[in-house]
Amino acid sequence: MHQELKHYVAIVEFLGKALGKQYEIVLHDFTDPAHAVVAIANGFQSGRTVGSPMTNLAMRMMQDDTAAHGHGKNYIVQHEASGKDGKPFTSSTMLIRDKSGSAIGALCVNFNVEVFMELKSFIDSIGLGEDKPANQPGAIHYEGEVLSDAGNSALKSIYHTVMDKYLNVDISSQQKKQEIINEFYAEGAFLLKGSVCFIADKMAMSEPTVYRYLAKAKQQLKA
Repeated sequence: MHQELKHYVAIVEFLGKALGKQYEIVLHDFTDPAHAVVAIANGFQSGRTVGSPMTNLAMRMMQDDTAAHGHGKNYIVQHEASGKDGKPFTSSTMLIRDKSGSAIGALCVNFNVEVFMELKSFIDSIGLGEDKPANQPGAIHYEGEVLSDAGNSALKSIYHTVMDKYLNVDISSQQKKQEIINEFYAEGAFLLKGSVCFIADKMAMSEPTVYRYLAKAKQQLKA
C-alpha cells in the first residue's frame, strides 16, 4: 500500500460504521490497479474484498487526471453505479493526492439504493411520484461505474461498456477499430494486466496490432 494512503484506512472503518451497512466505503491504491482495493467496509454490498481491482470509473478518473498533468477534477458525487448482480448504487469518488499533487488513490462511498428504488416505484405506481433531473448543472458525466470483484470481471465490464455502443455497427474499418481502442484506453482498460491479450482475442486482432492502435490512442489523448 502507498505510504500516504495508510492514514485513510481508519477513515474507511469509521465511515462504514458511522453511515451504516447500506454504505460501502472503499479505498483504492492506484499503484496496483488489478488489486487496487486496500481497505473496504461493508464490502458485502458489492461482493468485493481487499485485493479487488480498481473500478472502471476510478481508472477513468486516473487516466483523465494523468492527461491533465495532475490538474483534473478532485471528486465526483452521486453518480450511478452497479454491482456485478445489477444491484444499483449511488456513488461518490474523491481522488487522493500525494504531496506533489499526483493522484495516488481514491476514496469511494457507495450507497445501496435498491430498497429506495423499490419504494419509489411503489410511490410512482400510486401517482405520488415526480420526475426530477438526474444531473445537476455543471456535473461531469461518466458512464455508469461497475463495482467488480475480480480483475477479469473488470476487463469484461469495460469491454461490454464500450462495445455496447457499437451494436449493429460495422467495426471492420481501421477508423472504427482505432475509435474503439481509444475508448478502451480512456476507460482505463490497459491499466489491467492481460488487457492487450484480452482485447486482441475479443476483437480478432493480433497483439502487435492492438499495441499500434494503443500508441495512437495515447498520442491522440495527449493532443
